[in-house]
Amino acid sequence: MSNTNFYMKWSALTLFIALLAAGCKHADNSIYPESTSSDSASDSFPGPSTPSPSTEKPVNTVPSKLEKISFYSEALQKQMRLNVYLPPGYSTSLRYPVLYMLHGYFGTESAWMPEMQLEKEADRLILADRIQPMIIVAPQLDNSYGLNSAEKYRMETPADPVHSRYYGKYQDYFEQDVLFYVDSHYSTISSKEGRYVGGFSMGGFAALSAAFRHPELFSKVGGHSPALWTDWSRVPRMKSWLYPNKAARLDRDPLLLAKNGDMSGISVYLDCGDADDYKLYVGTKKLYEVLQSKGIPSEYHLNPGKHNRTYWKSQIEHYLLFYGAK
Repeated sequence: MSNTNFYMKWSALTLFIALLAAGCKHADNSIYPESTSSDSASDSFPGPSTPSPSTEKPVNTVPSKLEKISFYSEALQKQMRLNVYLPPGYSTSLRYPVLYMLHGYFGTESAWMPEMQLEKEADRLILADRIQPMIIVAPQLDNSYGLNSAEKYRMETPADPVHSRYYGKYQDYFEQDVLFYVDSHYSTISSKEGRYVGGFSMGGFAALSAAFRHPELFSKVGGHSPALWTDWSRVPRMKSWLYPNKAARLDRDPLLLAKNGDMSGISVYLDCGDADDYKLYVGTKKLYEVLQSKGIPSEYHLNPGKHNRTYWKSQIEHYLLFYGAK
């Protein structure tokens, strides 16, 4: 083969290889670009946007609840009943103050809730953000005045349970059994600061007596037309039952307990109708004067009304604003 032919074939082969290499490079660049702009990728495939914080107040989706409970009382050696109100949005991850509301003579644990609709007023004030969410407990107290009147439970007149007197360790039942049951079964603030007690008529006497006797247990107490008798002629057998001797009176009478005891850290709300059938505004005002003389935070309201549920129901908003003030 001549040199001329050899060089012509070699040149042709070289040109073919160069063209083939150029074609491959073009193909690679079309499938796998040498560089990718992160900006262009972001524009083409935007990530999820972060929502702006909500300034709206969350709405309670859990409604309030009224539970009817039966539990065994060690003090009375029998089953007793409680009505328990759980506020809107109740959650076991939170701790709630507890308000104990005591009924009057001839009444039951249902007097405040649902009969006088205390739970509905609590709903309204909590949802309006006027009071703090709280648990409300209305215990069965019978016609006992909340006293330790006998070692064993008994009814004076079993044939007439509505009007009969009830004897037994009712003081221990409320101050020990009821408080323990509620604190162990519900998400409560189980200290003085988160525990309040009130009641009407007999229940007002029992609430004041319990709170003044044990100021370490309660930070607020209310006596609503409390049965602080001054005219015993209306109830001739009541004095010997409530105060059978001097020692019992010193341990039970709210006026003497207030006068003689140390009630630091407790606030008191008192009220009565100006046409109270038993003139209980007399004893209520006397108690207020004792509290004021000792510098105990207290208020007294003499309102239009009688000694009946129409009066107490009309005052429920004021009661709850006192107990549940934020």
